[in-house]
Amino acid sequence: MDNVEPQVDNSNTQAAPTPAPAPAPIGSSDNPATPASWKQGLSEDLRNSPLLQKFEDSIEGLSKAFESHANLEKLLGHEKVPIPKGVDDVEGWNRFSKAMGIPDKAEGYGLPTPDMPKELGEISVDKNKFAEIAHSLKLTPSQAKGLWEAYTTQLKGSYESFQKKQAETLTNTVNKLRSEWGDAYETNVSLGQEVINKFCDSQEQADLITNVLAQHPDGVKFLSKIGNQFAENKIGEFSLKKFSLAPEEAYNEWQKIIRDENHPYNNERATSKEREAAIDYVNSLIKATKGYR
Repeated sequence: MDNVEPQVDNSNTQAAPTPAPAPAPIGSSDNPATPASWKQGLSEDLRNSPLLQKFEDSIEGLSKAFESHANLEKLLGHEKVPIPKGVDDVEGWNRFSKAMGIPDKAEGYGLPTPDMPKELGEISVDKNKFAEIAHSLKLTPSQAKGLWEAYTTQLKGSYESFQKKQAETLTNTVNKLRSEWGDAYETNVSLGQEVINKFCDSQEQADLITNVLAQHPDGVKFLSKIGNQFAENKIGEFSLKKFSLAPEEAYNEWQKIIRDENHPYNNERATSKEREAAIDYVNSLIKATKGYR
C-alpha cells in the first residue's frame, strides 16, 4: 500500500499580514501630499510678491509664514488709533490723547506731592507747573508720573549731596581753627556771632551771613577780630569818612566843623598839611550843599 501524505485544510487559516512601509518624511518626494516646494502651488504674482520673499521655500519657511499671518490677525483685532497728521490736527490729537489715556487737563495727572526737604521751598518742586509741561508734551499718565518721580528723586539727591559737602567743609573749618586757637575757639566764635547779631536786622539775615562766613576759616577770623575790637572797646580808635554825601548831610558836616575849635580847619596849631587838607574837605562839603539852601 502506497504511503499517502495527509491533506491539510487551509481554508480557515489567514495569511500573515504584510508589514506597512514606514511613512515618507514630510516634504520628501515620496510624500506628494506635502511637497518640498510649497510656493509652487501659489499663483505667480503671490509667489513672487515681496511679502513671501522673506520666507524660505521649505517646511520651516511655511511655518513662519503661518506664524506671521497669525500675529497679523492678532494685531488687526486691537483697537486702531489713527496717527495725527501734524501739530495742527486738533481732532486727530484729541482722538489720540483719549485712546492713550491722556487727561483733558494737566490736573488730571494727579501727581503726588514729593517728600522734599523744606529748605528747598515749594517753587523748586512746583508739581502744577510740571504737570502743565507734561500735558503740553502729550505724555501719558504713566510717563508723566514716572518722569516726575525721577525728577524729584534727583533733586532731593542733589540737595542732600550739597548739604553733606557743606557739613564736611564746616567740619574742616572747625578742626583747623580749633587746632590754631585751642581753648580760645569757643570764645572767638562767640564774639564773631555777637557782631553778626548786633548789626543784622533779622534772624534770617544773621543766619545767612553766618552760613556764608562760617564756611571758611578766614571768615570766622574776620568776625572774631571785629568782636575782639568791640570787647576791648577799640572801635573808636579809627573813623571812616563817607566820600559821597547828600546835600543835607554835607551841610550838617560843614556846620559841625566850623563850630569845632579843635578841628584843623579852625585850629591854628594844626600843621600846614593838616590845615590844607581840612580846607579842601570843607570846600568839598560847601560844593556838595549846592541846591540845599
